[in-house]
Amino acid sequence: MPNNTLNNQTNQPSMADLMRHVGTDSLVSAGETIKGKVIFIVKNQVLIDIPNKGVGIVRGKELYNEEFLSHLTVGEEVDALVIKADNELGVIELSFKAIGHERTWNNIREAIEQKLTVDAKIRDANRGGFIVKVKGVDGFLPASLLSNNHAIKQVGTDDKSLLNQIKKYVGQTFQVKILNINTDTENVIVSEKAVTDESVKAKLAKYKIGDVIEGIVAGAVDFGLFVRFDSDLDGLVHISELAWKKIEDPRTEYKIGSKVTAQIIDIDKDNRINLSIKQTIPNPWLNFSKKFKVGDKFTGKVSKIVSFGAIVVNEELDIQGLCHISQISDKYLENAGQINEIIEIGEIKEFTILSLDSEEKLYLTLLDYTEALKIQNELLSKQKDESKIELASLDEASNLE
Repeated sequence: MPNNTLNNQTNQPSMADLMRHVGTDSLVSAGETIKGKVIFIVKNQVLIDIPNKGVGIVRGKELYNEEFLSHLTVGEEVDALVIKADNELGVIELSFKAIGHERTWNNIREAIEQKLTVDAKIRDANRGGFIVKVKGVDGFLPASLLSNNHAIKQVGTDDKSLLNQIKKYVGQTFQVKILNINTDTENVIVSEKAVTDESVKAKLAKYKIGDVIEGIVAGAVDFGLFVRFDSDLDGLVHISELAWKKIEDPRTEYKIGSKVTAQIIDIDKDNRINLSIKQTIPNPWLNFSKKFKVGDKFTGKVSKIVSFGAIVVNEELDIQGLCHISQISDKYLENAGQINEIIEIGEIKEFTILSLDSEEKLYLTLLDYTEALKIQNELLSKQKDESKIELASLDEASNLE
């Protein structure tokens, strides 16, 4: 209730005092809209002085709603609708309903047109989102339109867990923007995300591609990391941008809350930010390719065995290479099981560099270098022949059409 509301404190008139001195020469009729000044406000009654016509009262359900009432102040000029020209108290019975309804919806439309940020009180929740109160009007905030700070995390298919996450926000007040009005039900659809998107857009204006940021790991998934910086900006570091070496699982390399340095490599039209950690650290390949050449020895640890060979890592150099299945033994190997009979994961061995290509790929061999080259050339020749056969088949198929 406004600070300047009259009440029953010392030297201030009560409602009863005012009513004893009320008189009216009613010159109004039911259905008429009148203007007057608010002279008294309590929780469920408002007295209005109507010049040259008397005093009117608005009470009970005719006050419209608490939102409308909370903005009234003593001395304010208001409009009201006459219900009775002379009630049991001898005053004019008035209503704010029609006037309040019109004013409320005008305020709602103004908020939409001017894209104003307004408060939304969360009253209830379901799996789809939240029932809210906005400017005295019922509304709905879909869960998909929450900000990143309040976003609901989909944890498996546990509906109860999902609903518990949503229910914890009941009673809180979020800042939102009103998106549209459902005229049939007289409620509104609101978005919290629209407010944060605007904030993100304003913050992003000071950043450009190439800028280096400091942030913390806010999330880790199969395909990369989410890094938060500048309080509430989130960027994605794709798994291919985590390091110069190949990373199988980002969650084994980084912990939630870890501090990282990253470079902004893209900001798309939807304000999605792509980051790179590897662009902020020296490319070990540049130094390696200057110091090493084909035929040199390469000592590394077998980090993974797959159907086509073994992945070998030199952690000191931060370089990894592939020893193809054909380069592991002078006997023909068919699968990873047979590779395991010769070398094991974790084993450190000395390999020979078979090739270093322009795409930063390192190929290794365990065989005699001369023999290894012969096998490599045979494989390349076979691949070329298979490509020719495939192209010829495509040409033939095209001629048949």
